[in-house]
Amino acid sequence: MELRGIFFWGQYVFLLLILTYLSLTPLQADALPTIPFVDKFAHAGFYFLLGFSFYFAWYMQPLLFHKKRALLLFGMVFHIVYGTVIEGIQAYAIPGRFGEWEDALANALGVLGASLLSYFWFLKKRDVN
Repeated sequence: MELRGIFFWGQYVFLLLILTYLSLTPLQADALPTIPFVDKFAHAGFYFLLGFSFYFAWYMQPLLFHKKRALLLFGMVFHIVYGTVIEGIQAYAIPGRFGEWEDALANALGVLGASLLSYFWFLKKRDVN
């Protein structure tokens, strides 16, 4: 694996670990912002960055998948399931955290946005099927 591939895959894993840590850390309710729906935009934005970094890392150093369709499907399914599982853990196992279906939906929309942008911006140009 080339050095740039290690860098971009490392960046993706780092974002995944940071997002997991932030999602599973207990939070005090008074620490939340009072602006309506700001947390939904944050969920969509973080999952957009996570999905985009996954696809960009693959673009820089392809691993495991040799077909774009399989890559896109795996990327969407994995990250949407990951976000949904995190919301479930928040709802039932983390004190001070609340899992909401709206957050899971925002996570999914962020991943779908990253998938579409990645496909039309650079994956479409990649020399694989």
